[in-house]
Amino acid sequence: MTRVLVTGGTGIVGRFLLPRLVAEGMEAHALSRRPQPPDAIHWHAADVTSERWSRGLPRVDLMIHAAPLWLLPPLLPALRRLGVARLIAFGSTSRHTKVDSPSPGERAVAEALMRAEADLAAQGGFLTWTVFRPTLIYGAGLDQNVSAIARFIQRFGFFPVAGSAAGRRQPVHAGDLAEACLQAFRAPVTFGQCFDLGGGETIGYREMVGRIFAALERRPRIVSVPIPALRAAAGLAAYLPGLRSLDPAMIDRMNQDLVFDLAPARDAFGYAPRPFQPQRDDLGRRA
Repeated sequence: MTRVLVTGGTGIVGRFLLPRLVAEGMEAHALSRRPQPPDAIHWHAADVTSERWSRGLPRVDLMIHAAPLWLLPPLLPALRRLGVARLIAFGSTSRHTKVDSPSPGERAVAEALMRAEADLAAQGGFLTWTVFRPTLIYGAGLDQNVSAIARFIQRFGFFPVAGSAAGRRQPVHAGDLAEACLQAFRAPVTFGQCFDLGGGETIGYREMVGRIFAALERRPRIVSVPIPALRAAAGLAAYLPGLRSLDPAMIDRMNQDLVFDLAPARDAFGYAPRPFQPQRDDLGRRA
């Protein structure tokens, strides 16, 4: 039986991944900083930023790193000790899109992602690794993008966009990313490779927002605001509780295409994500 260890097990990808691993007959172990109720998963209370994070863990065949990619390189010595032979790790297409951002914080994220990929390639020669770079992830209301738009709509009844908001997007469901892990696990063509993973449909930002309104069964009220005014409002709103993640650079990207070639993943392991047709539960909203 394949024994797999998942970091970020309580996150958005882990939520969909762990049940799939169990259904495939794998012995699934997962890390969480807080104790979890007993179920079919073997939960281990551990923080990967601690030097003793791997203490007490069994030997592992496969590790899926669904925690931030920049946390991975320091874990590699412990992975060698645990006998990990196969690794699938999640980065982000932000390593492409934020490298030239006017926001210092966003540039730092891109640099951290790129550095982590380089460190893995340099230090991970003892295992076969694959890095997935998802685009805009959504699912179960656990994301900070699509579900954040839904929460704004629920609270205020409208959604402001910058100008025409014509930038194209490829929202990807976390369930499709979980499925990609199983597809790529035993595919040698994926070893030592990085893949950009988007959703099965490319749509404009405004259309994406419109579909979120539809999933909430709300009449679309999308308000176009001049870009400078919306940037200023986002900067001020970032000081409010619950909105601290807002950055004016996010406003600029509403009119930028964030589109990636999915053909390499499709050809390598049959990646076939769903189109963007969110349901209420995808947004963390009950019927």
